[in-house]
Amino acid sequence: MKISEKDIIEIAELLDCGMICYYHRTNGSIESYPDPESDFFDPEPWQDVIDKVKKDKNNYLDFEKMDSNGAFEMMENFAHSQSDTAFKNQLFDRLSNRKPFQNFQLLVDSSAYREDWFDFKKKRNIDYVKHQLELKD
Repeated sequence: MKISEKDIIEIAELLDCGMICYYHRTNGSIESYPDPESDFFDPEPWQDVIDKVKKDKNNYLDFEKMDSNGAFEMMENFAHSQSDTAFKNQLFDRLSNRKPFQNFQLLVDSSAYREDWFDFKKKRNIDYVKHQLELKD
C-alpha cells in the first residue's frame, strides 16, 4: 500500500499526541481518536469517528502509537547520538533513575537540545509508521 509522505507525517504526529489512527485504503482519509485504554478517555465526543471506523473496519489500516519500550529505546538512541558528553551523561542518568520519561523530558525541555529532540523524535515516529506499513503489506 502506498501512502503519501504527507499522510505518513500526519499519522506520526497524531500517534505522538496519543491518538489511534486509521487510514482508509480507498479514499485516503485519516481518522483518529484517543486511545480508549487511557484513563482519561471519554468516548462521547469521538463516538461518530469510532462508529465510522467500526462500520468499515476492513477498509481501514490501523496504526498504534509506540509502546513504552519503544519510546524508552528512542530516548536511549537520542542520548547515544549526542556529542556533548556532559549532556549525554545527564540523559543516561535520567534514564536510569526513577520516572525516566518525566525526568528525561524535563532535562531536554530545559536544554539547548530541545529542538534536536523534537526533530529526532519526529523522524523516529515517521520511521515507526513506515515500519507498521511494511508489516501490513
